[in-house]
Amino acid sequence: MAIIETIKSLTGVGVLADKNAKEDMPPFRRFNLVYGFNGAGKSTLSRVFACLEAGKHQEDLPSGCSFEIALDDGVTFKAPNTLTGLENRICVFNEDFIARNLRWQEGRASSIFYISEAQSDLAAERRTTQQTLAEKQRSLEAEKKIASEREKSLKTFRTERAKLIARSLNLGNRRYEAGQLVKDYEKLPYDKSSRLEKEALDALEKVTGLSAPPPQLEAIAIDVDGVRKTVEGARHFAELSIGTVVLDEMENHPSMVPWLKTGLDYHSANSLETCLLCGNPISDARKQKLAQALDDRLSKLLSDLKDANVRASTLLTGIRSAAGSWPKTAELELQLQERYADARRHTDSSLKKLVPLIEETSRILSARLEQPTITVTHNLLGPDEITAECKAVEEAVEVQNAVIREHNEASTNFSKRQDDAREAIKKHYLADGHDEYTALTKTLEEANGRVGSLTEELGELEGHIAELSAKVRTHGPAADQITKLVRAYLGHGELTIFAAEEGYELHRHNKIVKGAPSEGEKTAIALCYFISSLEADGRALNDLILVVDDPISSLDTKAMNYACSLIRSRLTGAVQLFILTHNQHCMNEFKKAWRNQAKADPPTAALLFLDVSMPEGSDARSARIVNLPSQLSAYDSEYHFLCHKMLQFEAAGVGYSDYWFMMPNVIRRVLDVFLAFKVPGSHSLGQKLETLTKKYPDIDDVRIKALDRLIQVESHSDSLDDLVSHSSMTIEETRDANAALLELMAAADPDHTAAIRKQCKAT
Repeated sequence: MAIIETIKSLTGVGVLADKNAKEDMPPFRRFNLVYGFNGAGKSTLSRVFACLEAGKHQEDLPSGCSFEIALDDGVTFKAPNTLTGLENRICVFNEDFIARNLRWQEGRASSIFYISEAQSDLAAERRTTQQTLAEKQRSLEAEKKIASEREKSLKTFRTERAKLIARSLNLGNRRYEAGQLVKDYEKLPYDKSSRLEKEALDALEKVTGLSAPPPQLEAIAIDVDGVRKTVEGARHFAELSIGTVVLDEMENHPSMVPWLKTGLDYHSANSLETCLLCGNPISDARKQKLAQALDDRLSKLLSDLKDANVRASTLLTGIRSAAGSWPKTAELELQLQERYADARRHTDSSLKKLVPLIEETSRILSARLEQPTITVTHNLLGPDEITAECKAVEEAVEVQNAVIREHNEASTNFSKRQDDAREAIKKHYLADGHDEYTALTKTLEEANGRVGSLTEELGELEGHIAELSAKVRTHGPAADQITKLVRAYLGHGELTIFAAEEGYELHRHNKIVKGAPSEGEKTAIALCYFISSLEADGRALNDLILVVDDPISSLDTKAMNYACSLIRSRLTGAVQLFILTHNQHCMNEFKKAWRNQAKADPPTAALLFLDVSMPEGSDARSARIVNLPSQLSAYDSEYHFLCHKMLQFEAAGVGYSDYWFMMPNVIRRVLDVFLAFKVPGSHSLGQKLETLTKKYPDIDDVRIKALDRLIQVESHSDSLDDLVSHSSMTIEETRDANAALLELMAAADPDHTAAIRKQCKAT
């Protein structure tokens, strides 16, 4: 049967010092004596064990405390939430047990139930059911832990996934959290196709990151038809022949044709008879001949050439500078920029192919204007080729304008586009995390299902146990057992225990006790009641772990001896026993009984001590469980232990001592014992001190005054019980008193003092 092996960790458990799993502490054995002064933490330690008895945190322990207790089979119990499993195996006797079960002012006690022999089959069934219940409780705690871990994993997934989505949605002041993720998983339709490639996802995130819609852009316009017509016109002008209608002079001097046309029109309009250039008369025949050569057809040709040349020049200038007026790539929607840049480059490339064609057109027209009567040789493309080039430009412009229209549409539908982008992003991440989310949700549902099933099973088992208990329990037999124990304990038969309808009544001389019994009677009744309760409800002593906190109170030596004997005789059959006491006589009784077992190999008993100190930098006492100091384990008197503390304090010098707070009481007790030995009698300590110092006049008066001060301040320090209380003496006064007493002892009894220094070394 497993027993408690150690307390692995402690945090915030009252006066008990915090402990982590790596810190050493003596292991518990089958029999455990834990000695400590009043206020050292014995009651607190008993309440830690009582948490296992109750299967839950005890109210009298600090609310925020935590601890971990390990059995020797490796099973651990942790506060505050994992304490169930030992409820039927641990029994704790302490002031809380007495308060729960014994109502002194009423003279009543709670019921102790025993199993009727006639119902042994039902009792066996109940024990089996209780074992099953304990197993199910352990399984339930394990499943709760699994469910908690899986819930934590699912919660972490939801939180991290929600954060990831929120960053991509660019929601500004709005939030996207785990709760919204759950709703989207339930309501938003998505599938494997919802997953996006990184480029597509990045593009959508850029859309959601826009703070305002992009501005509308103008479509580009290229007069491709004008280019085609101008080029075809240039071909016509280049190849046009007008030699049949001109004079020989015009053929010989074609570049002068425009000048002749201008001169004739001017002379005719001003009715000039003589040539302004040469001064010779211009005959009517000459005028008529020139007019026939320079008729309307030539005038129209010259006019058309001029117009065509202007159009060609304008087209050439426009095409060369066209790209500068187009929308810039950076002005478009981010996801359209790449397409637009490609379209723009293609349009620009197509246009550049027209530049040589228009340049040739312009050259042809300029040359014909200079010599209207002469045809011009050219390198123009054929009509079909020109049409193909112009069509390529038109198609490139359309592709570019299509992207611009898409941009303008996106600008017009900006809000909807952002909403669609956000929905697509959410669907992507939902689909991307679907398998993990589904698996986590499923495993949590399965774990919660097992927790629910086990909880239901536990309820049924507890109900069945209650039914069986109602059939087999009776509390009457315990009354006689308690009465016998109390009679043997107190040595008289004045007090008896009677079974009442509910619980027990305490009678004195066959009448119910009015008011509280004496402290000694309380101790006797409480301890006997506890012992009688151990095998109630079908429990077996050899299965139990017992914790008895301070079983001795206000008893004479005979009663104290009997109490210790009663505990040893009645309780050592338990699988594990803890005795917690502040009483030195009680400590000595159990120390003697278990000393050999503590030295055995392997040991079956542990002699332990609650060592109270005040670490430097702290203003609170703390207690650690250590092995019983040799000065307490080797001697029945506390005198050697007290001298050891004085020598430790002396060795600390002016440095800090973890035990300085208790030293005034320690020094006072050593002085009391030493003076009782050196100056026997009933005189006061002050008188005894005065008597002794007269024998040794060499002792410094300042030292004696330090001891006088100690006697006055610590007049209450009559036992070890008070060693953990604070004193009004300062640490400087305490050092002086410690040094004074050691000097007095050395002067009054050097052999004794030398022996003490040897047996009670500071280290």
